[in-house]
Amino acid sequence: MKESPLGKNVRPSSKYDPSLLFTVKRHHYKTVFYGYDIWRAYELSWLDPKGKPNVGILEIVYPFDTESMIESKSLKLYLNGLGYTRFESQKDLANTIKKDLEMALAPKWLTLKIIQTKDLKDHTWASQIKGVCIDDIDAEIVHYKRDAKLLRVGDNYTEEILYSNLLKTNCPITLQPDWGSVIIKYRGYKIDHASLLKYIVSYRKYKGFSERCCEQMFVDISTKCRPDYLLVTCRYTRRGGIDINPVRCSEEITPDATTNWRLSRQ
Repeated sequence: MKESPLGKNVRPSSKYDPSLLFTVKRHHYKTVFYGYDIWRAYELSWLDPKGKPNVGILEIVYPFDTESMIESKSLKLYLNGLGYTRFESQKDLANTIKKDLEMALAPKWLTLKIIQTKDLKDHTWASQIKGVCIDDIDAEIVHYKRDAKLLRVGDNYTEEILYSNLLKTNCPITLQPDWGSVIIKYRGYKIDHASLLKYIVSYRKYKGFSERCCEQMFVDISTKCRPDYLLVTCRYTRRGGIDINPVRCSEEITPDATTNWRLSRQ
């Protein structure tokens, strides 16, 4: 991480430079899970063949099991350079970004699309979460450091979707806060809602990249509650013009309309 631009004053690039992309090694867990990461960059700009700027939203989806992941500030610096670069077409731009990301990550697969502002009227993102919000539970909370021992389960078997908009974690390098929502879909013995709320709030001082935080939640809930099926997704709000949305599941899962959506806070 000493070579990472994160937490440093870095001069924005004014030219296309794929070497700006910096990767961070993923953490490995004993618990088995599947999933992928959805990244959306809202500050994408490039020049057409005549030098006229275009703007759009870049969406990247790639699997959880790459050896490394892209560091978000490096992606922002890389995209800044594209703002001064001429491309023959939007397809040419997309192919260039995809090639550079595949070179950096060596993923089994990677999907990428660019949404221009003129196309937003035809592009729908769900703004509401389906499920039970646990934020209004009247609970005494005293733990602000991650504590999996807070989780409790009952005797009744159920299947439900629970969510909270009170997620806060912290960048492990800059200590800047990361805000978001967490959605938990499971099948198994009923998780006590108050205990789950306390557990989520206990991440307020936790230091970890977005993907690591989501994976840690998955591991803790899997270990303590032992559901037969579990899906955990964290929908982080934008920082540096990028929102990060890790999805982790106990079964193999592919991106589709049921998991690839944007919340109103994003």
